[in-house]
This record gives sequence, C-alpha cells and structure tokens, in this order.
Amino acid sequence: MNTRSAQIFAGLLTLFILATACNKENSTAFTDFPVIEAYLVPGNSFTIQVSRQVPFLTGVTYSSDDINNLAFTITHNDTSYLLEPLDSGRYTNSELNLAEGDEFNLSFTYDSRSVSAYTYIPAKPVNLSQSAIKIYVPRMDSTSGPPTGTMSDPVEITWDNEDESYYLMVVENMEETLDPISDFGDEEPPGNRFRKSPTMSNSEMLRPFDFQYFGKHRIILYHVLPDYATLYEQNSSSSLNLTNPSTSITNGYGIFTGLNSDTLYIQVKESSK
Repeated sequence: MNTRSAQIFAGLLTLFILATACNKENSTAFTDFPVIEAYLVPGNSFTIQVSRQVPFLTGVTYSSDDINNLAFTITHNDTSYLLEPLDSGRYTNSELNLAEGDEFNLSFTYDSRSVSAYTYIPAKPVNLSQSAIKIYVPRMDSTSGPPTGTMSDPVEITWDNEDESYYLMVVENMEETLDPISDFGDEEPPGNRFRKSPTMSNSEMLRPFDFQYFGKHRIILYHVLPDYATLYEQNSSSSLNLTNPSTSITNGYGIFTGLNSDTLYIQVKESSK
C-alpha cells in the first residue's frame, strides 16, 4: 500500500469527536476517557491521534492530563518504543516502519487509569482481480431524457477470502478535472470517491450507476480488522463517531487498528448512442 492510499483511507475517516451517551437527564457520571484514533498502514511511520470527548453535559470535570504531553509506550514485535508528541494530540515514532504481520501494544496513563490497546496489520489482499478494465455509461443531462446509450454489465471484483475476514472497497476518480456523468443542476456535486460497506465475502460488484464521473478510477481493496467493521456498522454506515467502546482499547474510546490493501484500475467511458 502506498502513502497516497493511506491518505485516502484517513481522509474518509476524518475524526469528529462526538459525545458519549450522556445528557442532562442521564444520571450516569461523565468519565474522562481519552479518544484514540490510529490506522496502521504498511510502509508508513507509526502515528496516533488522541483527543478529549465533547460531552453533552455541562460542568463536567476533565482530568489534568496534558493531551499534548502524554507518556506513550509502544511494544512492536516485543521491542518497546516511546512516541514523540507533534501537536494537537498527535504522536509519532519515525523509527517504526510498519509491515504486514506486525503486532502493536499501546499503553499510557490517563486520569490515573492505565489505558492500553492492541492491534496488528493484516495480510494484503490475495489474488485481487477484475472481470473488465472498462465500464460504459451513457451521459445524462437535463435535456437528454432517459439514457439511450449502451450500458455495461457490472464489473466483478474478486479476491481470496478463505477465512471470511473483512474487506472494504474504496473507488476514487483520478482525473484532475471531473467530468460528470449526470447533470447535478443546483445540487452540490458529489465527491470524487465512494466506498462499499465492509464485507466478509470474496467479491464486490461495481455497477455503471455506482460511478458519478467519467475517467480513470482507482479501486482500492482494504483488508480491515473486525474492530473497524464493527465501528462502521454501529455508526450508520460511517465511522465518524469514535466514542463507541472498542474491544481492542481498555479505558478509552476510538479505533486502534491495522489495515492493508491492493489496487486495481478501471476506465469509466461514455457509451455510444
């Protein structure tokens, strides 16, 4: 997986710190657990983001811990490292070059509690292939009426998944200038990428009307861990709320997970009328 692919994944999962399930009518006391966000990708350095919760309660008491000066220890394949603070709760260690199969244990103290987390980097998708390298879609605008051009059959993307682990597909248009398939009118144009929900299958279908723009697209298949898939499912098909409990994090919220990917390419062409 290259750095660009990692940036795409991180961009899709931009953190919005939301409150835990507390409100003024809830008698449950607020507990200042840290919110952790880390996506560990082969070829990248180790980076983690730590944030505070934003509760819907008034008058809560935060811990006195400085979010930019926490003492982290990372155990990587039985060797311990310290993390260097950057800014805004971000920490890194440039000595840690991440690779497939690496295991990580994170530990630090926050609000006098021991916080810990564990993850590993899964294998790269195996035997990733596609049934076609081009897909044809008729152009549609406000004056053309119903589409009259030839439309391609769906393109099948397949890979090996004998252990029924989780995979997530992201499709990104790579053109500098976007050429819309449909006339969006006064509506805000959609982004240049879309994704499928995590699946335990060994295939996905890309249909002509999955695409919003003509041109070259990158198909990135991510091998993800169950904690990411669970987070996605708990948050209405997005992973923006990181304040759900995570099975890999003790005394904290968020996501601490590894992922790996492989990439295919497809051309979306305008069909002839």
